[in-house]
Amino acid sequence: MTFFSPQSLLRHTGGRFLRRPADDADAPTPEGVSTDTRTIQRGQIFFALRGENFNGHDYLQTAARAGSPLLVIDQPDALESVNDTPASVLLVDDVLKAMGRLAAAYRQTFAARVIGVTGSVGKTTTKQIIHAVLAPHFRGSVSPKSFNNAIGVPWTLLNAKPTDAYVVVEIGTNAPGEIAALARIAQPDMAIITAIACAHLEGLGDVGAIIREKASLFDHVPQDGVCIVNGDHNTLLDCVEHAPNLVTFGRFPDSDLTLSDVQRVEKGIAFQVNDQRTFKLPMLGAHNAFNALPAIAVGRQMGLNDRQIAAGLAKAQSPPMRLTLQHLGKGVTLINDAYNANPESMTGALLTLRDYPAPARRVAILGDMLELGDTSADLHLQLIEEAEYLVSTIILIGPRMAAADSRGAAAHTIDNWSDQTPDRVAAWLRPRDTVLLKASRGMKLERLIPAFEKRFGPAKRHRRVFSLLSSWYKSGR
Repeated sequence: MTFFSPQSLLRHTGGRFLRRPADDADAPTPEGVSTDTRTIQRGQIFFALRGENFNGHDYLQTAARAGSPLLVIDQPDALESVNDTPASVLLVDDVLKAMGRLAAAYRQTFAARVIGVTGSVGKTTTKQIIHAVLAPHFRGSVSPKSFNNAIGVPWTLLNAKPTDAYVVVEIGTNAPGEIAALARIAQPDMAIITAIACAHLEGLGDVGAIIREKASLFDHVPQDGVCIVNGDHNTLLDCVEHAPNLVTFGRFPDSDLTLSDVQRVEKGIAFQVNDQRTFKLPMLGAHNAFNALPAIAVGRQMGLNDRQIAAGLAKAQSPPMRLTLQHLGKGVTLINDAYNANPESMTGALLTLRDYPAPARRVAILGDMLELGDTSADLHLQLIEEAEYLVSTIILIGPRMAAADSRGAAAHTIDNWSDQTPDRVAAWLRPRDTVLLKASRGMKLERLIPAFEKRFGPAKRHRRVFSLLSSWYKSGR
């Protein structure tokens, strides 16, 4: 009997079948899950989740016709919409809770080592680097994008294969207790806390609460598991001192993995660990050397040697909209870091822009940082003052940024988005500018890019730009 048999589904979800699966021994058993009919694959169970702006029950027929053999619902009247399809239907009390219960039960069947990653910054990038290190040597899976919440964590676990040797799960939070709830589902064999920063203060309250929330991940690691933690944060270390098999990483010399000698190289960055082995990472931003340290620790725990780990790091790729480069026409270079933002990640992005080889202006287009609570105004002001010091031109977008710029540091400010915003911002840019986009996810600054592409056109090869880059890398500037 496979895990996704009818009996198993009933037992672990607590539901009942409104339409039972066919009693055909040759009928295919469901495998994996989906919550989105745009990406559903044949054979996947469809969980009809509901949110503020969507209801999966409206798409049951689409899921069934796409090949989903089982639809999980919590609205009984939705059965009528799929009467003309062969899909079976399972009624549960709450689709999201049932999905979590099923994921927790499925996780208990794993031979795979589950690797949980949390932190205020660097989660998604660290997760991707870990996958890059492990994938050449083991079969495994990793949560896509930023699937790190009550939907994303169960989705990641339920789509893991029985033959996987590892599953990398990103675990996020914006309210107290969320990490503990997700960790109870994931039960990680290895857990990582990347860093602590002023993020989600609106829901969590203060930095102390953030530390306690992140540290709760380690409470769900077994005694023979491994806890990998940022060793540069003393308060965090105090909070996790009793965690099993603690491995520390950071810039301080007493860390188990100590970062040193970070340098820019032609295809990214190079750095040393414990003043010994040199590793290379094809990503912008010196802070990504820090994100690579947990991946090195995980690789070693999985039995890889440093040569194998270095080969994996050399092939790692940045997640979309996280310091990803795009070259436009007329010599314009775009550094797209628009996926999310908090004060610490803003600083990292600004330092990356400052250090990038720019033939003309360095332009920081900065949007609001969200969910910062009562500290929002002060943190936006500090960020603007920092940006004024680091780059030549600042463009601010959003009411929080606009209100904080009391001294007029920005060359241009837009307090509220409109349909004209992309064209207005594009008109402020010049040929040969190097441009950073950075804001919280809710700002969706990537909406500016089509206007930039329209104004400057596609990139063309220029020997002069190549010469500039080569001389910059050789000089170490």
